[in-house]
Amino acid sequence: MTAAPKRMDAHVSVRNVSKTFSLAELGRGPMSLREALRTGERVTTLREVRALQEVSLEIREGERIGIIGRNGAGKTTLLSMLAGITDPTAGQIEITGDVHAMLTIGAVLRDEATGRENIYLDGAVHGKNRDEIEAHVEEVIAFSELGEFIDRPVRTYSSGMKARLAFSMGAFIEPDVLIIDETLSVGDAFFAAKAARRMKEITAQGRIVIVVSHALGVIDEICSRCLWLDQGRLVMDGPAREVTKAYEKAVAQADEAELVAKFGRGTASVRRAEAGGLTDVRLDQDGMAITASARALVPLRLSASGRLTLAEGAGDLCLSILRVDGRRILERRLSPDAARLPATGPFDLSVTFEPMILGAGLYRFELTLLDERGPIDAIHRVIEIVDEEGQFGGAPLLLYPPVITATPKGDIS
Repeated sequence: MTAAPKRMDAHVSVRNVSKTFSLAELGRGPMSLREALRTGERVTTLREVRALQEVSLEIREGERIGIIGRNGAGKTTLLSMLAGITDPTAGQIEITGDVHAMLTIGAVLRDEATGRENIYLDGAVHGKNRDEIEAHVEEVIAFSELGEFIDRPVRTYSSGMKARLAFSMGAFIEPDVLIIDETLSVGDAFFAAKAARRMKEITAQGRIVIVVSHALGVIDEICSRCLWLDQGRLVMDGPAREVTKAYEKAVAQADEAELVAKFGRGTASVRRAEAGGLTDVRLDQDGMAITASARALVPLRLSASGRLTLAEGAGDLCLSILRVDGRRILERRLSPDAARLPATGPFDLSVTFEPMILGAGLYRFELTLLDERGPIDAIHRVIEIVDEEGQFGGAPLLLYPPVITATPKGDIS
């Protein structure tokens, strides 16, 4: 009996790699040079985009690597070069071992073939003979949990079923380097956990797994090491949890800076908290003021100057509070009896909230004026909770739901 040849140790080396794309500037916006040539449109100018800039890294056998970064950071470009789909403009990539890449589910699966046929086709593409494929077919089918659907055309599958089949094929074809780009994001949580265990088994055999995902929890669970790309540059390389925490913080700071630049900034600072409620909580921002009484009822006053001219009838108001990530944590259409505005003239608003807990961070208050046809104007203000010294779980208190009244400016005492 002839012994099987010893598998070479998997290794990935990326040295000073850069990738530049040329975009054609046309009358209807930028497109790739290839598309411009295909459409026959006249190219007015060419603009170079640097997708990756002098990236260097070494990946050794047994490593599970996560790659994170915002859209356009260069993640997919790097994976495409590792998979051999495109070449670097500068620098060098060397890979020891065979590579299996799942960059898109559509590129892995053939829609008109059945799931079972796809397993054989994929194995053949990666150089496996029929006996080698058949040794793993039942494992792939069992792992994918497709049951009788394995003998139906892939075009009849849901996105989750396609993701399970694509991952199962790659995981059991036993490549030296397995590359995954967001494939697991369309699977269910149970399958994602099972896939994470399988990837750990693969790397325990000395193979390499490289995963791109926007789901930082997936990176923390699966990966031992993480690369953070930003605008084509490698800005951090280290233990997965350390890198994802630094990335989360940087993204939050960037989002906050963008929000403040757009809407301005005020500060709500909790200076003292007592059993009966908050005291000395204040916000001053362009006519807005929050002050707290001993009962923790925080009146919020928003002042708007100018003359209203509504097309039909009097105006209504809608108050929203949004987190820095854009998620609405409150949206309330105000009742006509409580806050019906006159059709014309200036007005002041007095807003009171029932208890609501807000942690430290930025919040956007959005007050929208509506007539019968829809929104006609809005006021936006940003406040920052800078202290978490409060009576409920250490969090400061604002109040909810709001009760809002509106009166003409001259009637405010």
